[in-house]
Amino acid sequence: MERYSRRTQVLAHDRSRRELLVVVSGCLEISSMSTHGRKYVNALLGPGQVAPLVRLLEDVPLPYDYHAHEDSVIIHLPSDAVIAVLDAEPVLWRDVAKLGLQRQRLSIVLLQNQMLNSIHGRVAATLMSLVHFYNGQGPGAGEGDDAGPLVRLSQNDLAAMLGLSRQTINKELGRLVEEGAIDMRYKRIRIVDAERLARIAAGT
Repeated sequence: MERYSRRTQVLAHDRSRRELLVVVSGCLEISSMSTHGRKYVNALLGPGQVAPLVRLLEDVPLPYDYHAHEDSVIIHLPSDAVIAVLDAEPVLWRDVAKLGLQRQRLSIVLLQNQMLNSIHGRVAATLMSLVHFYNGQGPGAGEGDDAGPLVRLSQNDLAAMLGLSRQTINKELGRLVEEGAIDMRYKRIRIVDAERLARIAAGT
C-alpha cells in the first residue's frame, strides 16, 4: 500500500512492472501522451476500482501512464501472485471475466458515443459513464449537501477525455447547466438530473 500526492506518477520507476493497482481512496488517472505532447485521459478510477486487468496477461504492450488524480492511497498487487491465487481458486476467474466484460462494454459505449453522437451528447454521455462506472462513488461522489453524484473533474480533464478544446467543453457544460442536468463549481460537476442527462446523452 502506498500513498501518492496529487499528480504523482504511479509506477514511475518501472512503467512495465506487472502489477494490479487497487484504489483505496482518492482517484487514479489512466492516460497517455502523444509524441506531440497531446494528452488523452482514458479513465478515472475511484475507490474500490482495480486496474489494469490487462497486466494479468504476459507480453502486453503498456501504452498508458498512471497518475494520482488527487491525493490517493493505492495497493500494488503483483500480477503473478494474483494469478496464483486465481489458479488455486478457479471460480474466482469468473469474477475477473465479468469485470473485464463490464469494462469492455463501457469502452464500446464510449467509442460509439465518440463516433456517432453530437458534441453535446458526447459530453453528457461521458459524465453519465463516470457516474455509472463508479456507481455513484467516483472521485468526490457524495460530498457536499446537495443531492446527486459529484465528480471532481476539471474542464481540462474532461477535454482530455473527449479530445476537445477547453473552450468547447466550457460551452457544452454551460448548456448542460442551463438545461438543468448538472451544476458546476470549481473543478466539480454535480449531476442534478440524471434522467435528463441520460436523454441528452441518447440524443432524445
